[in-house]
Amino acid sequence: MNLIELFDSLSYPIGKNKKVFTAIPIPNYPNCRIAIDIDGNPTLLLKVFNPSEKVSLKNFRFKYLQLQQNIECKVTENGKTYQSTFTIITFYNTDQSLQEYFLRISEPFIKSLNARLTDEEILYTIMRFVEVFRTLGDTPMNTVHGLWSELFLIDTSKNPKILLNYWHNFSDEKFDFNSGAEKIEVKSNSNYERIHTFSSEQLNPKEGTQALVASIFVRQSNTGQSIRHLINSIIDKINNDIELTDKLNTLVCKILGNSLEQAIKIKFDYQIASESLRFYKHQDISKIEEIHIPSEVTEVKYKSDLSDIKAVSPQEISSLILFNSL
Repeated sequence: MNLIELFDSLSYPIGKNKKVFTAIPIPNYPNCRIAIDIDGNPTLLLKVFNPSEKVSLKNFRFKYLQLQQNIECKVTENGKTYQSTFTIITFYNTDQSLQEYFLRISEPFIKSLNARLTDEEILYTIMRFVEVFRTLGDTPMNTVHGLWSELFLIDTSKNPKILLNYWHNFSDEKFDFNSGAEKIEVKSNSNYERIHTFSSEQLNPKEGTQALVASIFVRQSNTGQSIRHLINSIIDKINNDIELTDKLNTLVCKILGNSLEQAIKIKFDYQIASESLRFYKHQDISKIEEIHIPSEVTEVKYKSDLSDIKAVSPQEISSLILFNSL
Protein backbone atom coordinates (compact mmCIF):
# COMPACT_ATOMS: atom_id res chain seq x y z
CA MET A 1 0.00 0.00 0.00
CA ASN A 2 1.34 3.41 -0.97
CA LEU A 3 -1.30 6.07 -0.38
CA ILE A 4 1.02 8.85 -1.58
CA GLU A 5 1.33 7.28 -5.03
CA LEU A 6 -2.41 6.59 -5.17
CA PHE A 7 -3.25 10.15 -4.17
CA ASP A 8 -0.80 11.62 -6.69
CA SER A 9 -2.58 9.71 -9.46
CA LEU A 10 -5.88 11.49 -8.80
CA SER A 11 -7.16 14.50 -10.73
CA TYR A 12 -9.32 17.24 -9.26
CA PRO A 13 -13.07 16.50 -9.37
CA ILE A 14 -15.34 18.63 -11.52
CA GLY A 15 -17.87 20.73 -9.69
CA LYS A 16 -18.26 23.14 -6.80
CA ASN A 17 -19.92 20.85 -4.27
CA LYS A 18 -17.82 19.96 -1.20
CA LYS A 19 -19.16 16.41 -1.41
CA VAL A 20 -17.75 15.72 -4.87
CA PHE A 21 -14.61 13.57 -5.07
CA THR A 22 -12.30 11.78 -7.44
CA ALA A 23 -11.33 8.50 -5.80
CA ILE A 24 -9.51 5.22 -6.22
CA PRO A 25 -10.07 2.01 -4.21
CA ILE A 26 -7.20 1.06 -1.91
CA PRO A 27 -5.84 -2.36 -3.02
CA ASN A 28 -6.95 -5.21 -0.72
CA TYR A 29 -9.26 -2.89 1.19
CA PRO A 30 -12.46 -2.70 -0.92
CA ASN A 31 -14.35 -0.62 1.67
CA CYS A 32 -11.70 2.11 1.70
CA ARG A 33 -10.86 4.75 -0.90
CA ILE A 34 -8.30 7.50 -1.13
CA ALA A 35 -9.83 10.60 -2.69
CA ILE A 36 -9.23 14.25 -3.53
CA ASP A 37 -11.81 17.00 -3.00
CA ILE A 38 -12.36 20.15 -5.06
CA ASP A 39 -9.76 22.05 -2.99
CA GLY A 40 -7.05 19.42 -3.43
CA ASN A 41 -7.32 18.01 0.09
CA PRO A 42 -6.57 14.29 0.62
CA THR A 43 -9.62 12.43 1.85
CA LEU A 44 -10.39 8.94 3.10
CA LEU A 45 -13.76 7.53 2.07
CA LEU A 46 -14.73 4.64 4.34
CA LYS A 47 -17.69 2.46 3.43
CA VAL A 48 -17.56 0.56 6.69
CA PHE A 49 -20.70 1.49 8.56
CA ASN A 50 -24.37 0.67 8.30
CA PRO A 51 -26.15 3.59 9.97
CA SER A 52 -27.74 2.31 13.17
CA GLU A 53 -28.71 3.44 16.63
CA LYS A 54 -26.32 0.91 18.13
CA VAL A 55 -23.21 2.33 16.51
CA SER A 56 -22.81 6.06 16.13
CA LEU A 57 -19.88 8.36 15.53
CA LYS A 58 -19.79 12.06 16.29
CA ASN A 59 -18.57 14.46 13.64
CA PHE A 60 -15.29 16.24 14.45
CA ARG A 61 -13.51 19.30 13.09
CA PHE A 62 -9.98 20.00 14.31
CA LYS A 63 -7.29 22.31 13.01
CA TYR A 64 -6.36 20.01 10.12
CA LEU A 65 -8.89 17.21 10.18
CA GLN A 66 -12.62 16.79 9.73
CA LEU A 67 -14.64 13.63 10.20
CA GLN A 68 -18.20 13.30 8.89
CA GLN A 69 -20.27 10.17 9.25
CA ASN A 70 -22.54 8.62 6.63
CA ILE A 71 -22.46 11.41 4.05
CA GLU A 72 -23.99 11.04 0.61
CA CYS A 73 -21.19 11.72 -1.90
CA LYS A 74 -20.74 12.01 -5.64
CA VAL A 75 -17.65 10.00 -6.54
CA THR A 76 -15.80 9.63 -9.83
CA GLU A 77 -13.85 6.39 -9.91
CA ASN A 78 -12.10 4.88 -12.94
CA GLY A 79 -13.97 7.30 -15.20
CA LYS A 80 -17.40 6.40 -13.83
CA THR A 81 -19.46 8.59 -11.50
CA TYR A 82 -21.84 7.28 -8.85
CA GLN A 83 -23.59 8.29 -5.63
CA SER A 84 -22.84 6.47 -2.38
CA THR A 85 -22.69 6.95 1.39
CA PHE A 86 -19.32 7.14 3.15
CA THR A 87 -17.72 8.11 6.40
CA ILE A 88 -15.40 10.95 5.30
CA ILE A 89 -12.05 11.88 6.85
CA THR A 90 -10.60 15.00 5.21
CA PHE A 91 -7.17 16.50 5.84
CA TYR A 92 -7.45 20.26 5.34
CA ASN A 93 -4.03 21.39 4.21
CA THR A 94 -2.52 21.62 0.73
CA ASP A 95 1.12 21.66 1.90
CA GLN A 96 2.74 18.66 0.23
CA SER A 97 4.90 17.67 3.21
CA LEU A 98 1.92 17.68 5.57
CA GLN A 99 -0.27 15.85 3.08
CA GLU A 100 2.36 13.13 2.73
CA TYR A 101 2.62 12.89 6.51
CA PHE A 102 -1.16 12.46 6.78
CA LEU A 103 -1.14 9.79 4.08
CA ARG A 104 1.66 7.87 5.80
CA ILE A 105 -0.21 8.01 9.11
CA SER A 106 -3.28 6.73 7.29
CA GLU A 107 -1.60 3.57 5.98
CA PRO A 108 -1.43 1.67 9.32
CA PHE A 109 -4.92 2.96 10.11
CA ILE A 110 -6.33 1.48 6.90
CA LYS A 111 -4.51 -1.81 7.54
CA SER A 112 -6.14 -2.01 10.97
CA LEU A 113 -9.63 -1.87 9.41
CA ASN A 114 -9.78 -5.57 8.61
CA ALA A 115 -12.94 -7.49 7.84
CA ARG A 116 -12.96 -9.34 11.17
CA LEU A 117 -13.67 -6.21 13.20
CA THR A 118 -17.11 -5.60 14.66
CA ASP A 119 -18.84 -2.25 14.13
CA GLU A 120 -17.86 -1.27 17.68
CA GLU A 121 -14.20 -2.14 17.02
CA ILE A 122 -14.22 -0.18 13.76
CA LEU A 123 -15.72 2.78 15.60
CA TYR A 124 -12.97 2.65 18.23
CA THR A 125 -10.26 2.37 15.55
CA ILE A 126 -11.58 5.43 13.70
CA MET A 127 -11.94 7.47 16.89
CA ARG A 128 -8.38 6.60 17.94
CA PHE A 129 -7.07 7.68 14.54
CA VAL A 130 -8.99 10.96 14.59
CA GLU A 131 -7.88 11.68 18.16
CA VAL A 132 -4.25 11.91 16.99
CA PHE A 133 -5.09 15.17 15.23
CA ARG A 134 -6.78 16.78 18.23
CA THR A 135 -3.34 17.46 19.74
CA LEU A 136 -2.24 19.55 16.75
CA GLY A 137 -3.86 22.58 18.33
CA ASP A 138 -1.97 22.14 21.61
CA THR A 139 1.22 23.80 22.86
CA PRO A 140 4.36 21.79 21.94
CA MET A 141 5.66 19.49 24.69
CA ASN A 142 9.26 19.52 23.47
CA THR A 143 11.62 21.46 21.23
CA VAL A 144 12.07 20.39 17.62
CA HIS A 145 15.70 19.41 18.15
CA GLY A 146 14.71 17.56 21.33
CA LEU A 147 12.25 15.35 19.48
CA TRP A 148 14.63 15.00 16.52
CA SER A 149 17.34 13.73 18.89
CA GLU A 150 15.03 11.10 20.38
CA LEU A 151 14.00 9.90 16.92
CA PHE A 152 17.65 9.90 15.86
CA LEU A 153 18.51 7.57 18.76
CA ILE A 154 15.69 5.22 17.76
CA ASP A 155 16.74 5.30 14.12
CA THR A 156 20.41 4.54 14.84
CA SER A 157 19.73 1.80 17.39
CA LYS A 158 20.26 -1.89 16.73
CA ASN A 159 16.63 -2.63 17.57
CA PRO A 160 14.26 0.32 16.97
CA LYS A 161 11.27 -1.83 17.97
CA ILE A 162 12.58 -2.18 21.52
CA LEU A 163 13.22 1.53 21.90
CA LEU A 164 9.78 2.39 20.55
CA ASN A 165 8.21 -0.03 23.01
CA TYR A 166 9.73 1.88 25.94
CA TRP A 167 9.40 5.41 24.52
CA HIS A 168 7.19 7.86 26.46
CA ASN A 169 4.70 5.30 27.71
CA PHE A 170 3.38 7.62 30.42
CA SER A 171 2.56 11.32 30.21
CA ASP A 172 4.35 12.13 33.49
CA GLU A 173 7.44 10.04 32.69
CA LYS A 174 10.74 11.65 33.71
CA PHE A 175 12.81 9.71 31.17
CA ASP A 176 12.49 9.46 27.40
CA PHE A 177 12.87 5.66 27.49
CA ASN A 178 12.04 3.57 30.55
CA SER A 179 11.96 -0.21 30.85
CA GLY A 180 11.95 -0.15 34.65
CA ALA A 181 15.46 -1.28 35.51
CA GLU A 182 16.97 0.70 32.63
CA LYS A 183 16.26 4.31 31.71
CA ILE A 184 17.57 6.58 28.95
CA GLU A 185 17.38 10.36 28.84
CA VAL A 186 18.31 12.09 25.57
CA LYS A 187 19.92 15.53 25.76
CA SER A 188 20.83 17.69 22.76
CA ASN A 189 22.87 20.86 22.38
CA SER A 190 23.31 23.12 19.36
CA ASN A 191 26.34 24.97 20.80
CA TYR A 192 28.69 21.96 20.67
CA GLU A 193 28.83 21.88 24.46
CA ARG A 194 27.94 18.93 26.66
CA ILE A 195 26.12 21.14 29.11
CA HIS A 196 22.56 19.93 29.65
CA THR A 197 19.62 20.72 31.89
CA PHE A 198 18.41 17.93 34.15
CA SER A 199 15.58 17.47 36.58
CA SER A 200 16.53 16.14 39.99
CA GLU A 201 14.66 12.89 39.28
CA GLN A 202 16.70 12.20 36.13
CA LEU A 203 20.01 12.13 38.01
CA ASN A 204 18.57 10.50 41.13
CA PRO A 205 16.64 7.49 39.80
CA LYS A 206 15.23 4.90 42.17
CA GLU A 207 17.65 2.53 43.85
CA GLY A 208 18.31 -0.58 41.79
CA THR A 209 17.83 1.18 38.44
CA GLN A 210 20.40 2.48 35.99
CA ALA A 211 19.99 5.65 33.94
CA LEU A 212 22.01 6.53 30.86
CA VAL A 213 22.22 10.01 29.39
CA ALA A 214 22.58 10.15 25.61
CA SER A 215 24.31 13.44 24.71
CA ILE A 216 24.02 14.63 21.10
CA PHE A 217 25.14 17.73 19.18
CA VAL A 218 22.52 19.02 16.73
CA ARG A 219 22.93 21.57 13.95
CA GLN A 220 20.36 22.75 11.47
CA SER A 221 21.29 21.95 7.87
CA ASN A 222 19.45 22.32 4.59
CA THR A 223 20.97 19.02 3.47
CA GLY A 224 20.21 17.17 6.71
CA GLN A 225 17.42 14.87 7.83
CA SER A 226 14.01 16.14 8.95
CA ILE A 227 11.68 14.61 11.51
CA ARG A 228 9.60 13.35 8.59
CA HIS A 229 12.66 11.58 7.12
CA LEU A 230 13.45 9.95 10.46
CA ILE A 231 9.87 8.77 10.88
CA ASN A 232 9.89 7.17 7.43
CA SER A 233 13.25 5.50 8.13
CA ILE A 234 12.08 4.11 11.47
CA ILE A 235 8.85 2.76 9.97
CA ASP A 236 10.86 0.92 7.33
CA LYS A 237 13.17 -0.53 9.97
CA ILE A 238 10.29 -1.86 12.08
CA ASN A 239 8.77 -3.47 8.97
CA ASN A 240 5.66 -1.27 9.14
CA ASP A 241 4.56 -2.77 12.47
CA ILE A 242 1.02 -1.36 12.77
CA GLU A 243 0.91 -0.80 16.53
CA LEU A 244 4.38 0.73 16.80
CA THR A 245 3.82 2.89 13.71
CA ASP A 246 0.60 4.14 15.25
CA LYS A 247 2.43 4.92 18.52
CA LEU A 248 5.22 6.73 16.66
CA ASN A 249 2.88 8.95 14.67
CA THR A 250 0.62 9.63 17.65
CA LEU A 251 3.50 10.71 19.88
CA VAL A 252 5.05 12.94 17.20
CA CYS A 253 1.75 14.78 16.79
CA LYS A 254 1.28 15.02 20.56
CA ILE A 255 4.83 16.26 21.24
CA LEU A 256 4.90 18.84 18.42
CA GLY A 257 1.34 20.06 18.86
CA ASN A 258 0.62 23.24 16.92
CA SER A 259 4.25 23.49 15.76
CA LEU A 260 3.94 20.39 13.52
CA GLU A 261 3.49 22.29 10.27
CA GLN A 262 6.85 24.06 10.58
CA ALA A 263 8.72 21.57 12.76
CA ILE A 264 8.30 18.51 10.59
CA LYS A 265 10.32 20.15 7.78
CA ILE A 266 13.31 21.42 9.79
CA LYS A 267 16.45 19.46 8.97
CA PHE A 268 19.44 18.63 11.17
CA ASP A 269 22.87 17.29 10.26
CA TYR A 270 22.74 13.50 10.68
CA GLN A 271 26.52 13.04 10.48
CA ILE A 272 27.26 15.55 13.24
CA ALA A 273 24.71 13.84 15.46
CA SER A 274 26.22 10.41 14.72
CA GLU A 275 29.80 11.51 15.41
CA SER A 276 28.89 13.36 18.60
CA LEU A 277 26.65 10.75 20.25
CA ARG A 278 27.99 9.77 23.68
CA PHE A 279 26.51 7.88 26.64
CA TYR A 280 27.08 8.71 30.32
CA LYS A 281 26.09 6.95 33.55
CA HIS A 282 23.92 9.03 35.86
CA GLN A 283 26.27 8.27 38.76
CA ASP A 284 29.13 10.10 37.01
CA ILE A 285 27.26 13.35 36.41
CA SER A 286 27.49 16.22 38.93
CA LYS A 287 24.17 16.70 40.67
CA ILE A 288 22.39 17.96 43.74
CA GLU A 289 21.81 14.98 45.99
CA GLU A 290 18.18 14.52 46.96
CA ILE A 291 19.11 14.59 50.63
CA HIS A 292 20.01 18.25 50.17
CA ILE A 293 16.66 19.15 48.58
CA PRO A 294 13.99 20.08 51.18
CA SER A 295 10.78 18.08 50.90
CA GLU A 296 8.88 21.32 50.37
CA VAL A 297 10.91 22.05 47.20
CA THR A 298 9.77 20.35 43.99
CA GLU A 299 10.57 20.34 40.27
CA VAL A 300 14.24 21.14 40.87
CA LYS A 301 16.24 21.61 37.64
CA TYR A 302 19.87 22.52 37.04
CA LYS A 303 22.60 22.39 34.41
CA SER A 304 25.53 19.98 34.54
CA ASP A 305 28.66 19.90 32.40
CA LEU A 306 29.55 16.46 31.02
CA SER A 307 32.68 17.60 29.13
CA ASP A 308 35.23 15.96 31.44
CA ILE A 309 33.26 12.80 32.16
CA LYS A 310 34.28 9.51 30.60
CA ALA A 311 31.71 8.19 28.15
CA VAL A 312 30.59 4.57 28.44
CA SER A 313 29.29 1.81 26.19
CA PRO A 314 25.65 0.95 26.98
CA GLN A 315 26.29 -2.77 26.55
CA GLU A 316 29.06 -2.64 29.19
CA ILE A 317 26.67 -1.16 31.74
CA SER A 318 23.83 -3.66 31.43
CA SER A 319 22.97 -6.74 29.40
CA LEU A 320 19.24 -6.14 29.77
CA ILE A 321 16.99 -5.50 26.79
CA LEU A 322 16.92 -1.67 26.57
CA PHE A 323 20.64 -0.81 26.75
CA ASN A 324 21.46 -3.84 24.63
CA SER A 325 19.31 -2.43 21.83
CA LEU A 326 21.28 0.79 21.45
